[in-house]
Amino acid sequence: MSALTILHQSLRQTARLRYHRLRMVPGVLAAARGFAASAAKSSDKAIETTDKDFDKDVIEAKVPTLVDFYADWCGPCRMLAPILAKAVEKDSRVQLVKINIDENSEAAQEYSIASLPTVIAFHNGKPVDQFVGLRNQKQVE
Repeated sequence: MSALTILHQSLRQTARLRYHRLRMVPGVLAAARGFAASAAKSSDKAIETTDKDFDKDVIEAKVPTLVDFYADWCGPCRMLAPILAKAVEKDSRVQLVKINIDENSEAAQEYSIASLPTVIAFHNGKPVDQFVGLRNQKQVE
């Protein structure tokens, strides 16, 4: 077997393991929605936050919050943004907060963000669910 063949097999196996580890993560929005039964209505628009305002916008939020950790250069992040916005639009009891990790690295470090996009659902100031990578509309809801 050539070195190139071994390398290709190794790459395929790694890709399969990543796929199986990340596929079919339960809908983060569904988890947040479960906590939102009696929550007050919030705005349908995404809030752009910073490290300085993260506690105020997320930890102290009165409603369940989805936090989208993204970067401007990240293609999957740009593809996920409208999917998240649409999902939150359908359920106004949940707010969407976006944080650019290139400009705000403290929050990313605090929540061990290693891959993009990463979305974490918060309720009462605590993370309750998360997913990494691009998801379709059904998976997000």
